Amino acid sequence: MEICSFWYGSSLRFVDRVCLASMILAGHRVKLFCYDPIGNVPSGVEVHDAEPVLPRHVFARINKDFPAKRPGVTVLQFSDLFRVMLMKHGEGAWLDTDVYLIKPFDPAPAKPYLARENFSRLGVSALYLPPDNPIIGDFDAYINGTEILPDWLGFHRRFIKPALARLKGEEVTTGMIGHTVFGNDGISRLARRHGFFRDAAPKESFYYWTGRDALRIFDAKYGLEPIRHKDFIGFHIHKKQPTDLPAEPGSFYHWAIERVQHLLA
Repeated sequence: MEICSFWYGSSLRFVDRVCLASMILAGHRVKLFCYDPIGNVPSGVEVHDAEPVLPRHVFARINKDFPAKRPGVTVLQFSDLFRVMLMKHGEGAWLDTDVYLIKPFDPAPAKPYLARENFSRLGVSALYLPPDNPIIGDFDAYINGTEILPDWLGFHRRFIKPALARLKGEEVTTGMIGHTVFGNDGISRLARRHGFFRDAAPKESFYYWTGRDALRIFDAKYGLEPIRHKDFIGFHIHKKQPTDLPAEPGSFYHWAIERVQHLLA
């Protein structure tokens, strides 16, 4: 299956280049959607226009003051919307640009693919939805609607938190409600609503280490432990700070860079 992803900006981070290159190495056609030219795309990655998938003006749907206010969380939430719209357009399976792939990622075309991040939540860094999946309809309805907040939020985020904000004279936006409104939290709630939360792939598929433990990929003491697990497909590099430092020989991250070095030149 083809891999699709999204980038907002004119230049990729080094970790994103490494991860995109790993997808090429795994044998995939990789399509990176963006609004503006990107100058440092790894060899083999195709750059595609994002506008036909989700017009740039939709940024105003979640933040009318973008990019003047809260640009970081707005881009994050827009990316969450964008990945689901890629599913609507049948562009393939989604991987975040910071997912390092070891094996081919080929979900069944007729079934949704999500992996557990923990007991109560699904990750969205690796995702596939068939074009007729109801989550796509939920996102489509939100994008084309007028309500500020989506209808899948829990009671606290949908009613209590907005009410408290209004009492303080604050504007209610999806950004102030929470970063994961359209991401992990939102998709997990919708997967439960539509009855396929329990069908999620094992945590080890893409989230072998999470939280503070995710830093273990930079530590030679843990070496290549994840790749020995039978369910391991790739790793979401959630912790970014060490990626700007020299990789420690013997660590997963050092090994990961060495594997794709020829695609980064």
